[in-house]
Amino acid sequence: MFKNYLKITWRNLIRQKANSFINIMGLATGMTACVLILMWVQHELGFDKFHENANDIYRVVENQYYAGGEIFPVAVTPSALAPALKEQFPEIIKATRFEFMGTIIKYGEKIFAEQGGFVDPDFFEIFTFPFIKGDPETALSDPHAIVLTKGIAEKYFGIEDPIGKTLRMNDRDDFMVSGVIKNIPENSHLKFDFLSPFIYLEELGRPLDNWNRNSFYTYVLLKKDTPYEQVNDKIIDLIKKNNEDSVTEIYLQPLTKIHLHSAGKYTADIGGHGDIQYVKIFSVIAIFVLLIACINFMNLATARSEKRAREVGLRKVVGAQRDQLIRQFFGESIFISLLAFGIALLGTELLLPTFNDLSGKNLALNQLGVDVILGFVGIAVLTGIISGSYPALFLSSFRPVQTLKGGTGTRSGNPLFRKILVVVQFTLSVIMIIGTLMVSRQMDYIRNKKLGLEKENLAYVWTSGEFEEKYETAKQELLKNPNITHVTATSQLPTYVARSSSGWEWEGKNPEDDVLMHLLFVDHDYAKTFGMQMAEGRFFSPEYGRDSLAAVVNETAAGIMDMESLVGKRLSIGSTDLHIIGVVKDFHFKPVRTKIEPLVLLMDPDRFNVMVMRTRPENILETVEYVESIYKTFNPETPFSLDFLDERYDALYRAEQRAEQISRYFAVIAILISCLGLYGLASYTAEQRTKEIGIRKVLGASIPQVFLLLSRNFVILAGIANLIAWPVAYFVMSNWLQHYAYHTPLSVSVFMGAAVLAVVIVLFTVSYQGIKAALANPVEALRYE
Repeated sequence: MFKNYLKITWRNLIRQKANSFINIMGLATGMTACVLILMWVQHELGFDKFHENANDIYRVVENQYYAGGEIFPVAVTPSALAPALKEQFPEIIKATRFEFMGTIIKYGEKIFAEQGGFVDPDFFEIFTFPFIKGDPETALSDPHAIVLTKGIAEKYFGIEDPIGKTLRMNDRDDFMVSGVIKNIPENSHLKFDFLSPFIYLEELGRPLDNWNRNSFYTYVLLKKDTPYEQVNDKIIDLIKKNNEDSVTEIYLQPLTKIHLHSAGKYTADIGGHGDIQYVKIFSVIAIFVLLIACINFMNLATARSEKRAREVGLRKVVGAQRDQLIRQFFGESIFISLLAFGIALLGTELLLPTFNDLSGKNLALNQLGVDVILGFVGIAVLTGIISGSYPALFLSSFRPVQTLKGGTGTRSGNPLFRKILVVVQFTLSVIMIIGTLMVSRQMDYIRNKKLGLEKENLAYVWTSGEFEEKYETAKQELLKNPNITHVTATSQLPTYVARSSSGWEWEGKNPEDDVLMHLLFVDHDYAKTFGMQMAEGRFFSPEYGRDSLAAVVNETAAGIMDMESLVGKRLSIGSTDLHIIGVVKDFHFKPVRTKIEPLVLLMDPDRFNVMVMRTRPENILETVEYVESIYKTFNPETPFSLDFLDERYDALYRAEQRAEQISRYFAVIAILISCLGLYGLASYTAEQRTKEIGIRKVLGASIPQVFLLLSRNFVILAGIANLIAWPVAYFVMSNWLQHYAYHTPLSVSVFMGAAVLAVVIVLFTVSYQGIKAALANPVEALRYE
């Protein structure tokens, strides 16, 4: 029986080549898109789940509460917190601090800049980073031990055994290699090249029992199956108990939620590079594309059902039961679906390199487990069942007497049902079109929004060693080059200023308010170099000796102080009294998705970490070589690295840009699948109305009138789809835009553009069949009448 069904299925596919091609390629294209997106979703949802104790590992984060109910989430904590948590709360069995630090490592003639972490001994008992060499229990027992990743070990030592070898860090201390671990998985929010004991930081003058300064990431391991919400209730006020001036509450964040649930939320975060919103959006896109493909199949199968009516009638006459016919047609549908899925897997393999470039991932089909593959097969079977459900039930219900007489006993496969499916299909497509257009407009808005500074033609170099100590000398040397117009130094780049302080006082301030203000340390050429404008007063100047005790605030901070004029007013923090000399116009010092916050700029050369140069756009290569020569004069053994600020700004929005590109491509795929189905339906409609068109042409109908006759219904259905899609798209995109403090408005033009595009797509798709029918000789249609 199965063999017979298979033969019939294959013969029908061969007999109706065009229809089979549209069916299979439509489904295959939809499944390919679905598989690619679900692979991306699986990768995003799988972050940090490779750790054996992933479900019991948590990061400790803070909420700082300030005036007006403002909450300031922070990802770093005081150094004294981890030991106190482990000691005071029995639910917490392990705790480690993590200090992320860039260093210069030297081995013989090899010198490289590396990113590492300083951690407590509990680190390897909390996290699963398998050792290749060394003992995880003793690897961090010596303050000058260092554990390398496999890639870094090979970079310095090649095929030699690195254990016991000595590396020099920052040209200050020697560290002995005590272990080598496997390379860090791509789906880990913690990325590092090496690990060393946290206690070493004490040698650098860093206090390890401090409750005031937030500088370190804290991770804990709870007893198995301990509800972390109960632990949160116990630890919430721990910092306040040890620091009476603190406005901070702490709580646990599950390790597996760091990647997707921290985007733009926490200050000084190293893990929130994903966004659960995009996971949801792309999951919906995958479902939409697959539904559109399924609707295509259902529509075309139903529309073509009359051609198989006589077959159904004959089968029933010779004794076929309805359940047998249902099995046959379900079998055909599932066979086509599985065939399409096989093509989809091949298409996925071929498209993965392009998709990886687009998404910034390194996905591969062999990364999918057996359970995932079986899940996809299940989806394919379910797709076949859903796609073939109506045709199977519809065809098997034909009455044999009527089918053998030339009818179906129904009205052309229920055209109302097909119209509903077309409306649903176009509704999904229009929602995707509107969503894609809005994402694109928002990205354009972000890229083109005025930042309050001029980011173009700004190069920067991180300072260290003598280049930092002799900053003024290096600055003057750099300015001798005519291609460098301005040079300044600062504690942080304006792409993300994380440092902040509370406890500020000024005249007229409410004593009960505690206002958090960000801090940025600059030199007197900062405003000129970045092209900033003053709203009031002046910027720092070497002509004023007392500017070391002066402050410049931004307009947001000035608004909070609420004074008619701030110049000359006192601003103090702790025991330090400052006088305000100016108000700089607001500029973005964090990603545009967040609002501009109060900022205080101070002069302190000891806090400088990066030198910024404004260059002329021409002779860039020569300018970079000149900067390198000056840098090497002061730091001959330190790797030189120069970057441009506009590229760093672009990197801030790379995730959104990739999301925009992905949504655009898959919206196009959805439209193409819809066009395939629409073309098939248009072909069927033209075929069904051949005699009607012939009669109309004999009676004088023109070619445009015939074309309008065939396309009118499809245009009406597209219009209905728009009316349904608009409110849905408006609701979805309004919620999405709320994630941005500054965003483009939801313009009517986007919705009208989607409507026009939908109508154009309909007319373009049905045009071939419409024009073909309009140009056909009516004699051919009426020859046998």
